[in-house]
Amino acid sequence: MDLREIFLPFTWKRYITLTVIGLLIGAIIVTDHFFHWISAAMVITRRNMLPVLVLVIGLEPIMIIIILVFAKIPDLDTADASPTETEKTPDIEAQAGMLSDQASSKPDNRTALVIPCHNSDHEAMLRVLASAYPHFRPCDIFVIDNARSMHPKDNVFREFIHSQHQDINYIWSPVGSKNYAQLVGAVAAEQHDFIMTVDDDVCIPASFRPPVHKINDVMKGVAFPLKATNAAGKVSFGMVAWQDCEYRMAGLTKLAEEEICGGSLFPHGAGWFCERETLIDLISNYHSLDFIAEDVNTGLSLMRMKKRVGFDATCILETEVPTTVFGKGLNWYHQRVRSWEMGRHGRLLAFFDRLLFSFNGLTNPVAIFAQKFILFYSIACVIVDWVRVPVLVTMGANGAYWRQAGLLSLVSCFPILWFKYVSCRRRPDLQPTFWGAVTIPLYKQIYYIVSVIGGVRALVFYIGGHKRPLTVKQMIKAGDERVLWLDPRWATNKAFLADEGETLRWAKDVVDESAIPETDGKTNLLVIDEKNADVLPTALASLSPTYLLREQAPIPTRSSLDILPAPPRAILVF
Repeated sequence: MDLREIFLPFTWKRYITLTVIGLLIGAIIVTDHFFHWISAAMVITRRNMLPVLVLVIGLEPIMIIIILVFAKIPDLDTADASPTETEKTPDIEAQAGMLSDQASSKPDNRTALVIPCHNSDHEAMLRVLASAYPHFRPCDIFVIDNARSMHPKDNVFREFIHSQHQDINYIWSPVGSKNYAQLVGAVAAEQHDFIMTVDDDVCIPASFRPPVHKINDVMKGVAFPLKATNAAGKVSFGMVAWQDCEYRMAGLTKLAEEEICGGSLFPHGAGWFCERETLIDLISNYHSLDFIAEDVNTGLSLMRMKKRVGFDATCILETEVPTTVFGKGLNWYHQRVRSWEMGRHGRLLAFFDRLLFSFNGLTNPVAIFAQKFILFYSIACVIVDWVRVPVLVTMGANGAYWRQAGLLSLVSCFPILWFKYVSCRRRPDLQPTFWGAVTIPLYKQIYYIVSVIGGVRALVFYIGGHKRPLTVKQMIKAGDERVLWLDPRWATNKAFLADEGETLRWAKDVVDESAIPETDGKTNLLVIDEKNADVLPTALASLSPTYLLREQAPIPTRSSLDILPAPPRAILVF
């Protein structure tokens, strides 16, 4: 944890939050000094070691056993159980290259594929496109490149996308938000009725069929099970196999939720299917645009809309996961502490809101009870994370505690093995690896520690220090120029910001070395000599109205030898 982000930069909200936390800690110390309640609690905890361990370690295995009783794994037609394109052809270049004429000649498709990406790896995107083209025409694919700048820093990624096929839609989004990028893609896909959105590290299987048949007046989206892989598309032993077990159990939970509650509570963030109008309404009017726990926010938003998400167990999305705990790039620790676990703890009050104050569009008593039970379980998991702190403090030095905890943690592998060999005996595509299942208790010990750290970070940083992005409503109300579809150029050119950035970079490159960069503190000024003025009409053709061209005041001569007036110059303000 970076302690600087807890205290800097200074904001009143941050320090009020830290003050409240400090007062609570002080209250604990003072009350313990007078009443000695911590010592009494330690004695009670040690006396009831087994029930405490069952609560701390056994809560999740017990929940999975309950889910296994209700979840029915559907059989899969062998014709649909074909391997993905990634599995068939290990040569990535051969898979992607130019999209085939067969894909280009497909009839009109009602489903668009939206791929939000930021600093995307070219090989990863090749795998995504290679898995997509059997199902989507190039013109059905929308790649939404996004970051927190008005223009891309260069044209490399755009050229790479168009090198695969010129008909693939590339759009630059100046908001560094995955959900905003999904909204941009959904608005751009105006000729389509449905949106399949996947991350830039997800491969679509050959068995994929748009689950349009599941969409109705209430069911507006469909989630899919996930398979965790490394960059090579393999489930390697260790972190990848353990995360694969985790994803399989998450898919099992969503399957049970659909059967009992009439719909899954939350879609996977890696990829899901949604009716286009519903997705636009969801992100525009209900979603916070916060990437932290964005899939949880999506599920909560759908509950507020009184809509549901189905589950399609016949299509398994492969997603690349972190392979190291603390390695370079996106590692597992940063993913969980700075996003997943912190976000889960940060949504505690939202879970209470959905649990206590709404039926979330359900009318069936059994469905209502089941959904409330699952929401209660989500709240209990957050509370148990905090219970682990005093348990470790009170019993961390007790050898009997670690022996019993180690034996009890072995229980966590049995539900997964039951899922693999009994529930999925006819579905090998849904089965986790054997060694991943039997060694999952090791992963759980690491996960328990990380979940506590994520909770601490949610308390000291997320609540008081995290700057939440503007919602779409707030952006529109403020007249934010980043709302792309309100710009007049959007109607004729969805990639106008990328074109504009390319023009600006080109204009800078063509001016000679005597061009003088200036600034007045608010705008950047590029002074262009008269001999390069012929580039200005072209450079200004794609600029927005906020870009100005004005004549510079005459520059006084610096020497008595300069008897001629200085040549006229123009200033490009950007």
